[in-house]
Amino acid sequence: MRLTKSTIASRKNGARSRGPKTPEGKLRSAANAIRHGLLSKNVVLQNESETVFTALLDQHLAKLGPADGVEHCAVEEMVVWRLRRIWAIEKQLFDEAIEKRHEASEIERIAATFFGLAAGPPLHLLDRYETRLHRMYQRSLQNFLILRDFPSPAPDLDAAGPDGIPNEPASC
Repeated sequence: MRLTKSTIASRKNGARSRGPKTPEGKLRSAANAIRHGLLSKNVVLQNESETVFTALLDQHLAKLGPADGVEHCAVEEMVVWRLRRIWAIEKQLFDEAIEKRHEASEIERIAATFFGLAAGPPLHLLDRYETRLHRMYQRSLQNFLILRDFPSPAPDLDAAGPDGIPNEPASC
């Protein structure tokens, strides 16, 4: 394959690079290795607890005990952090709207808030996203259970490393 002059020049310049120097460049460069970002630091917002997220993932892994990389990927799909975020957003919407109400009893304030929010798009949008995310969780769980019943193939001796031990499966 013939290379163009610009490709050759780009490769020469790239070979001289020693990486990003500024904090912004380093942050941008750190994101290069993210394949899908679902289980990276990027899934947890700055004001959310990464410890809680990790605990949730660990609980799923401990409960379901994935046997291989494929089952592990199914469990990772189930850790739907976004669903918990939807619940937090909905709670915040209600809390803010309830504070603005002046009905006599708490149940009247809650009812009035509900009907007020139901009349606009935010609650409908959250409901649609919650339904979608819940279906994704259920589908991932169902796929995991199907995989659990699926027999694992015998190790491929051709895929073994130089020491005769089969290579590890790639992660998701």
